[in-house]
Amino acid sequence: MNARNLAFKTDSFDVAICGFMGWNDCFDFTKNLFTQSDTKSKEILRVLKDGGRFVCCSWEKQEDVRWMEDAITRRYPAILEDREYLERRPIGMAYEKARGYETIFQNAGFREIGIFRETMTFISTNEEEWWRQMQHLGWNSFIEKIENVGTDQLQRVKEAIFKDLQRYKQTNGIHFEKAVFFVCGVK
Repeated sequence: MNARNLAFKTDSFDVAICGFMGWNDCFDFTKNLFTQSDTKSKEILRVLKDGGRFVCCSWEKQEDVRWMEDAITRRYPAILEDREYLERRPIGMAYEKARGYETIFQNAGFREIGIFRETMTFISTNEEEWWRQMQHLGWNSFIEKIENVGTDQLQRVKEAIFKDLQRYKQTNGIHFEKAVFFVCGVK
């Protein structure tokens, strides 16, 4: 359901949880200020009971997605001229910050705001599995654009990326770190 207009009665829940919802549509995380009115956090606050808790999470770091972006732009620089790519970079690349979420929560009226972080190493068993994961994380349409230039073009890009990827390969697979932050607030 759209968080801007939740179809629940006021004071319905003890806890609301959301993951990777994103506020970059109304908040500039670089400047730490609103670019337009935020209705999502206020609507979430509305459906919580007094003393209810809201927890949301977002990526703080996705080493694999960032690395993929660097690898693609290095191996296929024409992507930097693709309007879709510039406007809608792959998932995880919004660069949201915990400090921004703290501002969003405060603006909505939450109190007792806390920020927690978790970092883990994610392991892909081999290059092809890693490639499929990148496709599912938002790279598929851009990979298809490279393929449309020519199958041989995609093959050259993919082979070069797989060669560069070897520095992340260990005996049990390809290792990348990912970090999330959780922001909690009380109504």
